Amino acid sequence: MAKHQSLLKAKQLFLDYYLQLLPQFVSTAQIDAYLSTRNPQVILVSPYHEDKIKKLWQKQKLTWTPLAWFPHTLLWPENADLGQSLPGFTQGWLYPLNPSSLLPILALDPKPSDAILDASAAPGGKTIAMANYLFPHSPNIVANDVSRPRFKRLCTALKLFGYPQIATLSSPIQTLSQKLNKSFTKILLDAPCSSEKHVYNSKFHLKIWSPKRINTLCQLQSVLIKSLLPFLGSNGRLIYSTCALAPAENEDTANKILSKHPEINLQPIPDSVFSLTNLETPDHTFLRLNSTNSGFDPMFIAIFSKH
Repeated sequence: MAKHQSLLKAKQLFLDYYLQLLPQFVSTAQIDAYLSTRNPQVILVSPYHEDKIKKLWQKQKLTWTPLAWFPHTLLWPENADLGQSLPGFTQGWLYPLNPSSLLPILALDPKPSDAILDASAAPGGKTIAMANYLFPHSPNIVANDVSRPRFKRLCTALKLFGYPQIATLSSPIQTLSQKLNKSFTKILLDAPCSSEKHVYNSKFHLKIWSPKRINTLCQLQSVLIKSLLPFLGSNGRLIYSTCALAPAENEDTANKILSKHPEINLQPIPDSVFSLTNLETPDHTFLRLNSTNSGFDPMFIAIFSKH
């Protein structure tokens, strides 16, 4: 009983805090509904095993519906429960993720000629999505992550999916220059963030949540972007993305970088990305998915370029 009351109190503190922070919500009940909604995932499919997977799905009479706006990706089968193990999962040929995770890849717009750094890559979904986007061209990607357990998951995922040729590193971004001496035309920083939807649905993380964590993460995010700028070539593109709701981790962090680095410009979010989100009043300066956009989990995207 005491544990239950403690959890309820933690939830209420969380909801009250974000109600003050986010004007798009008019009640804590609305925030609760938004964060509690389980959106259907999409599934990245290994191009190297696609025919085998399709035959396995046909045997189980699973619906095979490609996602219209991203290659080698499927909608979750209509006749399968969300989250159930599907043929191809155990072999590592499939990778489920929320469709919002694909939007930074579209904003990055990888080309076969690009040298790409995925700076915080584990557990590997966005790296695999980039490689699928470029297929059948060989991806020129360096995938880095500081966490050793997550890095091991990244390496395993790439190998099983069919992309063992992707270079991998495990280094803090702040000291990446000690291991990496090259420039990139495209950099993706899917930054560590508050990840409020995950926190809200995790009893453990909700109980230890504190607004102070936002300040700590803001400082880290600014340091990470600053550390990556020397790797960005002239006219290169750096995507800064988070799944945070807090503006301090999103617009505020982006604007702080712009104010301190005159060599960096902010590029508008392409119409092709906005058209997928059902935003009623799109502001092309940033992409913010942080209210009731159907089918998408929270996502923020800023596009930096160096001149």
